[in-house]
Amino acid sequence: MLFIFYKMPYNIEQDYTASTLNGDTIEIKIKVKGYRNFFKPTSFKGKMSIDNQAYDVFEPNRTDSLITKIEKKQNGEIYFPIITNQNRTESDDFYVIQWTDHKFNKLYFIHAKTNFRYLAPAKNASTANQILEEIQHYLK
Repeated sequence: MLFIFYKMPYNIEQDYTASTLNGDTIEIKIKVKGYRNFFKPTSFKGKMSIDNQAYDVFEPNRTDSLITKIEKKQNGEIYFPIITNQNRTESDDFYVIQWTDHKFNKLYFIHAKTNFRYLAPAKNASTANQILEEIQHYLK
């Protein structure tokens, strides 16, 4: 019974402002599901709105071996998703998540088209820099 409960997806809903290290801001709404697994890190799928534009949040295809997946799971890693525009006509209009926690309480991501780096929740450059300092040890 514990196995079934563990495997059930969990819902994540977040609304906040994200800021670059220079103070440029965007509004974000996240509605995703986290998928736990015994043999691989937690992954995420769902929807995200960035400045009122809809995006898909999904896990890209991974080529990790089963042993690598299990090692990453044991180390507490998660699979960071890709955020891409829903119509997928502009191949470079996507965001890459560099780090988040299991509930998306804090988020660090890069817009591929502009190379802007956003941190959330942050309404200004000062808070964005503070979050970056807090999570620096997670970044590889």
